Amino acid sequence: MTVLRVGLWGADQHAADVTVPTLRSTPGIQLTAIASMSTYAQELADTWGVEGVQATVQEYLSVGEFDAVVLADNPASHESALAVAAEIGMPVYVETPAAFGAAPLRRYAEMVSKRDKPVASFVGFNLRYAAMTRAALELVATHGRISHVAMDYHVGSPRGGLWSRDPLDTFLLVSGIHALGVMADVLDWPAADTLTSAEVTQTRKDDCFVTADFTTRTTRGSLRMSNTRNRETFETTVTCVDGWSVSWTLDEVTAYSPGAHEESHHYCSPLLMGGERAGYAAAMREFRDACRGKAESRSTIEQAVVVMEWIERLRA
Repeated sequence: MTVLRVGLWGADQHAADVTVPTLRSTPGIQLTAIASMSTYAQELADTWGVEGVQATVQEYLSVGEFDAVVLADNPASHESALAVAAEIGMPVYVETPAAFGAAPLRRYAEMVSKRDKPVASFVGFNLRYAAMTRAALELVATHGRISHVAMDYHVGSPRGGLWSRDPLDTFLLVSGIHALGVMADVLDWPAADTLTSAEVTQTRKDDCFVTADFTTRTTRGSLRMSNTRNRETFETTVTCVDGWSVSWTLDEVTAYSPGAHEESHHYCSPLLMGGERAGYAAAMREFRDACRGKAESRSTIEQAVVVMEWIERLRA
């Protein structure tokens, strides 16, 4: 197996808790260096026994000895890094939020489209790659066309603003983006105008509530999100034209048909590691295979443009 050498840009808490452990545990990936503008990169690198670099993203991507880069910093940093990666044609995995808006992603897509060879990219919509979501979508594929999607996603954070954004915008960028990523995937990455109506509310206590309706030529979808729960809750039901429905949470998948006696149940093993359950591990494997040319990325930066356009519409 050819080893994919990966450099990490970013050394925040998410990188330390999630990104680095995922990289180190993924077969076929070698984490070669960790870099950022701060001294945290060296501290994190020392913890994992790899090279630590304090540099600009331009310097790091231009001279780093790696085959692909993983971006796990803040959205402004990601925007700068994506421009550099597109210019030099480096495969890139970017944690969410990939940017503050759709424009930097569109610029990236335009730049790489002019290159002689395709460049692998991946946006970390980990909820799409969660163990039960993957199992559910495999079942959905056996029942043909989708007619309706009902999705609920509720979390307990963030409860304040990050990156000089207000609490509502922060909620959409940090948490809501993952549910929107699943919706976009289920609707087969449609145009932004499929978001046909929405209601967005922020209370004085920084409670954020979002309802959104989506309509494509063949499918309708509804999404409700908030930051008012004490833990992450994800519940989705997909109804297919053959009458079967597939419902799932992060712990269970059920397929059923009204009036039918048979139901199928799939449960998430309590022994499954956190990265597998939450989707980080499967997402990183897909990026690895896309870089090798063995499989296509199903979560490219080009596809992610629609999610950022939806967020922009929800902000309005």
